[in-house]
Amino acid sequence: MKILCCGFFPALQRTIEFASFRHGEVNRARKVSVAVGGKAANAARVLKLLGAEPQLLSFAGGGNGDTVRALLDAEQLPACWVETKAETRICQTLLSADTGGCTELVEENPPLSASEWKAFIKTFAAIQSDFDRIIFSGNLPKHAPQDVYAELLSRTGGEKVLIDSSGAPLLAALEQRPAVVKLNAEELRATFKSTESITELAEELMAQGAGAVGVTQGKDEARLFLSGEAYAFSIPQVNALNPIGSGDAVNAGISYALANGHSLVEAFVFGLACGTSNAMNMEPGVVSLEQIADIARQIQILG
Repeated sequence: MKILCCGFFPALQRTIEFASFRHGEVNRARKVSVAVGGKAANAARVLKLLGAEPQLLSFAGGGNGDTVRALLDAEQLPACWVETKAETRICQTLLSADTGGCTELVEENPPLSASEWKAFIKTFAAIQSDFDRIIFSGNLPKHAPQDVYAELLSRTGGEKVLIDSSGAPLLAALEQRPAVVKLNAEELRATFKSTESITELAEELMAQGAGAVGVTQGKDEARLFLSGEAYAFSIPQVNALNPIGSGDAVNAGISYALANGHSLVEAFVFGLACGTSNAMNMEPGVVSLEQIADIARQIQILG
């Protein structure tokens, strides 16, 4: 099956491993790896490992953008690039073996022009019908058009879409009725600027147009809300090496399972297993089919 992973701001991702990391001191790396990061790229990488036919749609610009394209070509991961004059960002993940700590240094992408955003929407509209499922992922900076997800959804309809975002861009997109909204508990509360329960806030997303809402909480139980139904899922405790990309792996697993005809509950279990497997591997967007199968068997449906 063909799945489009649509995101705006990929990154040249440097993962730097330390035996120990001390703030304010000289720290010598024991290993440095460079890959393409960003939510959509991570999801596409997981989908390829699962056996799907993913394609990334994203912006790329400057020398960093050239490097990002070359790295994905080397991975043989298909991508459609919209050219921009803005330099593609660099993000760094610092991992400390002695504490298991993970520190992210995240650059914001420079603002894009109105014509570049229009080019992205036009490109999406031209290719979206070729795909069985579509993943929209990424929170947007204030300089981005806050209605861009709604604009993209209006070009395809929501029945084959999973959207992973929050705040005003997510709320604007709900009018187009995306099939699945997936976000974490912190993002859900921030979207409504509310401390109400997860259940109340998820039900509000559905009242505004979401077909279903999945909410992750790291190591704590995940939640899935459908019309008139709610489920909780236990997450097995594992030796997590790097949590970066785990949410993107969840998106990939859900979309892959839905494209294969599974129910949303079954797809959510599979997605959670993919996200947990991602955390057990050092590089973002990397999962193991063996791990996924084992983890899925351990996930308990509590509701």
